[in-house]
Amino acid sequence: MTDPEPHTGRTIRILHWIASLALCVMMLVVVGDVILRAVFNTPIQGAYDVVSISLLVMTVFGIAPVVASRREIMIDLIDGFVSSAAIRLLAVVAALTGSVVFVFLGWAMVTPVLDAWRWGERSLELGIPKWPLWVVAFLGLAGILWAYLAQLRADLRDAPDNPSEGGAP
Repeated sequence: MTDPEPHTGRTIRILHWIASLALCVMMLVVVGDVILRAVFNTPIQGAYDVVSISLLVMTVFGIAPVVASRREIMIDLIDGFVSSAAIRLLAVVAALTGSVVFVFLGWAMVTPVLDAWRWGERSLELGIPKWPLWVVAFLGLAGILWAYLAQLRADLRDAPDNPSEGGAP
């Protein structure tokens, strides 16, 4: 499926680069910590927090590019014997389901972020306030929801009124 809007591809690349950078930071800190601990008996102070934050960033910013490029796990058991309209309907249902799941996840995160803000919760080693990390998580969720809504928009735009396109989305 082609990308009809140029800003969509640019946004996906930015999200992908953020997730990739977080993965690189996480790997470098872990490798550096292991080497420094083994060779000089001097671990990296705050490695646990840096790896935790990098994992958060990689996860929440890495899901949106997967969703936007339709690279989720797909099992195409029925694609061969159902109509393309049924496949499009299933794609719409999948996009709606994903949207609902991530909206629910965001709603469930509101109480913990308010608690982190209210009680001044801090990270284990570096003492970084945790509420900004929740803000990062919400930004990532917004990207995921944007990707699902873009997917839903594309599925509805390619509705069965265009019979020249066949196959799965």
